[in-house]
Amino acid sequence: MDLGASLLAPLRECKVKQAKILVGLSCLLAQAVGAAVSETDYLADVPTVISVSRLTQTLEDTPGAVTILERDFIRMTGARSVVDVLRFVPGFQTTSSFETDAPMATYHGRSDDWANRIQVLVDGRSVYSGLLQGSAGMGWQTLALDDIERIEVLRGSNSATYGARAFLGVVNIISRDLRETMGASASVTSGDNHLSDLGARVGWGAPEASFRVSADSVSDAGLQGAFGKNHTERLNFSSHFALERGADLDLRAGGVGIYAGRGSIQAGEYGNPARMRFQGSQFVQADWRAPLDDAQDLALSASHTESTERDSFPFLAHLVLPFGEKAVDFYGATIDFGGNESIDTLTAQHTVRFSPTLRAVWGAELRREKIESPGEFDQLGGVSTDFFRLFGSAEWRLSDTLLLNAGALAESSSLAGDSLSPRIMLNWQLLPGHTLRAGMSTAFRPPSAFEKYGRVQYYDPSRQYATGYFTYSNGTLESEKLFSRELGYHLAPRDSAVSADVRIFSEHISDGIAATMDKNGIGLPPRTTMNGQDYTIDGVEWQGQWKLGPETQLVLAQTWTFIAVNASPGGGSTWFRTAHGAPRYAASLTLMHHFDAGWHLSVMHQQADDVALMSITDNAWLASMQRTDLRLAKDLHLGGKKAELGLVVQNQGLPYQDGDYKFLFRQQAMLTLKIEY
Repeated sequence: MDLGASLLAPLRECKVKQAKILVGLSCLLAQAVGAAVSETDYLADVPTVISVSRLTQTLEDTPGAVTILERDFIRMTGARSVVDVLRFVPGFQTTSSFETDAPMATYHGRSDDWANRIQVLVDGRSVYSGLLQGSAGMGWQTLALDDIERIEVLRGSNSATYGARAFLGVVNIISRDLRETMGASASVTSGDNHLSDLGARVGWGAPEASFRVSADSVSDAGLQGAFGKNHTERLNFSSHFALERGADLDLRAGGVGIYAGRGSIQAGEYGNPARMRFQGSQFVQADWRAPLDDAQDLALSASHTESTERDSFPFLAHLVLPFGEKAVDFYGATIDFGGNESIDTLTAQHTVRFSPTLRAVWGAELRREKIESPGEFDQLGGVSTDFFRLFGSAEWRLSDTLLLNAGALAESSSLAGDSLSPRIMLNWQLLPGHTLRAGMSTAFRPPSAFEKYGRVQYYDPSRQYATGYFTYSNGTLESEKLFSRELGYHLAPRDSAVSADVRIFSEHISDGIAATMDKNGIGLPPRTTMNGQDYTIDGVEWQGQWKLGPETQLVLAQTWTFIAVNASPGGGSTWFRTAHGAPRYAASLTLMHHFDAGWHLSVMHQQADDVALMSITDNAWLASMQRTDLRLAKDLHLGGKKAELGLVVQNQGLPYQDGDYKFLFRQQAMLTLKIEY
């Protein structure tokens, strides 16, 4: 099947009502494009991104579909976490559950309890955690929302720029410029479900040296049906130094601690009892940039991250196993999932402009990850992994209307050997503000340390006898592979109130990694991780923004996703989770308005149809959800200080299942007061 036919095939399977919605909205957008609007109202700086090719590019020039979540949009959603904001990005799925990890987000589905197929960056630093089986759960919690300037999301593979972890997409969380946060601010939030949030920030300095310290905490009672009492606390320090000859230096440090309920609240769940678990992470980071001349610059980045998990509890059921003529009772055995991790990264990057039509960036990265967890790696104790990456991207303007983006990354790792990921994308500007994209890329994802070397067995209280392995990976796993093709259309006329982006995609994953269960008696341990999955993700997604006036905007996103599983080594639940890891249809609609009297209103609706839930019970049925949120805020002046009082009501409908069939996200209201000095 040719590229166009393959990518367009999912459209023919869309539901009639969904197609009508899309057609109707397309007509509405087309009418709006033709309407003249005031340059004063709508003409602003052209949005640029830095997270796609490592080159600063406008959205119409990027080699892929990008969603930008700006600070004002984030504030107007009333969200309390980065993950909750990502609900509005086409193709993303999120969960508020702390059960397997901190709240998670993933793109185009997940087939297990961990989200490890997208790269998550915070100010360019990867927050991937091998300790958490490749998830970025703690990393999502690095910054308070009030410290975030914008979130850049590349919807599509980007191993050509960032390597192994950018398998299906990249999220870069960018903190606010220190010059915009001088002075102090404080906020307090209280609401239903024992919701209690506190935040404070202070910034000081001058243009040549500026500083910021922020601290906050976020607490609630968790999801209905889960052992909640979740509490997250953060402390972050940032500084910026303007050096001689145009160079600058950023120094950052911070830490996050997550105290979260985990385990079953059902009677008799002695193997997974309700308990509190701790996850913590601390980091230091230095970024130096300097122009070498008018056409080139050099950047160096170094970071050190340490993470900890503490999750230990006694097994309070009588499990008697025979060892020769002796029977051993494992009652009281310690089950420990805790561990420690350290990550060191050093990156060098050189950017050069060869001519007005040709720019390029290239560089190298060294990364070492060390994990210690006797509970997850048994007698191995832990795993150390080294990565070396060489990357390069070029932007070549072939003509006034044609732009070629090409790039590749070569990686060598002790987990999976050598890999090469190229990408090529051609952008064709039909008319000013109308750009077509077409391209393809390959990607790879080496197994996480646990997927490749995880070995779990339990010992009796005397530690003389072992149950035998419940999880055993023999170290032979190879990398997953991805071949991605996409067509895109970017609409952003400078004299129009409308902007939009459409992505039609086909992503084929081979040698996919899956955890299988020995339900057929073929001699494997109860849980074994192996290659063998083969499936294709086809679909269409689009996002649009319509500025109805200088103070009003309407944001819409829709996604149709179709997953065809050709092979699944686990069969059964493994096949089911993969085939239904993403909803077949999902949409979000957001209306935001700023009133003249200092009132601000947001109405947000989201729905997702037919998605498999993650559950240790391997339930083989599908769930759907609908959620409507409302935010109403008022600008105040308290003692001459700028303030805002905001009311947020989340999920004004019925509770919906979140992450697991047993967990429900119920309606909750909260009131926030923020004061700036």
